[in-house]
Amino acid sequence: MTAPADALLARLVRTHRRGGQLVLLFDYDGTLVPIVAHPALARLDPATRELLGRLAGQPRVLVGILSGRMLDELAEMVSLAEVCLAGTAGLELHLYGTRLAHPQAERARHWIADLAGQLDGLPAAFPGAWLEDKGLGLTVHHRDVPAERAGPLRAEVDRAVAALAHPFRLTDGPMAVEIVPELGWNKGTAVQRILDSLSGDDLCVLYAGDEANDADALETVAALGGIALGIGPQAPDAAPHRLPDPAALVAMLGELLAGLT
Repeated sequence: MTAPADALLARLVRTHRRGGQLVLLFDYDGTLVPIVAHPALARLDPATRELLGRLAGQPRVLVGILSGRMLDELAEMVSLAEVCLAGTAGLELHLYGTRLAHPQAERARHWIADLAGQLDGLPAAFPGAWLEDKGLGLTVHHRDVPAERAGPLRAEVDRAVAALAHPFRLTDGPMAVEIVPELGWNKGTAVQRILDSLSGDDLCVLYAGDEANDADALETVAALGGIALGIGPQAPDAAPHRLPDPAALVAMLGELLAGLT
């Protein structure tokens, strides 16, 4: 355990021991699981799944996972019914057995389909690139594109977005560009929606994330006086607390479970 992790752990345990509630929220890729060669390979370690399930089973502890992945895919990969989920960067949520989506979700699906059509030729022009259509979002992966071609690829993505009248939000992720309709919902509003569903004022909220697409959630949590925790070297500046990698986060959560039980 690092000294910063010890201090965060002590704060969480103190809150719980005095009867307060813990809200533990996490990004998925790069936070709970390492970044790997292909998104399909980023499987949650069984021991981490068990740990999250045990934390979620503690009294006055809520666990949530917020991701750029589609909600259905995220639910399948996490496979924990007791955990709150937000998919496609906050445009769709599953809270307490109820599924929510932005009121303009169906219109947004058409926007994404239009953009996918604009970018259909991208993989041929940039060998190694591929498109991941998430229904409500689109990700352009360029992990296998030569570094000197990344700039021209991003310029082509920007051109395609500018050619459409729809409002989009582009965020650079790990060797990818994540694109979602700009509808006012994001990971930060998902955090707020989760908190609004809770009763009581004595709580400590933690959000852990590793990339630019976590900035909204980290800023929201920091503004509320919670724990904004960056994972790895690319974590946004909005996270004043840092851990080096997912393994360090999982170790801290293991210590937290021991402190609660």
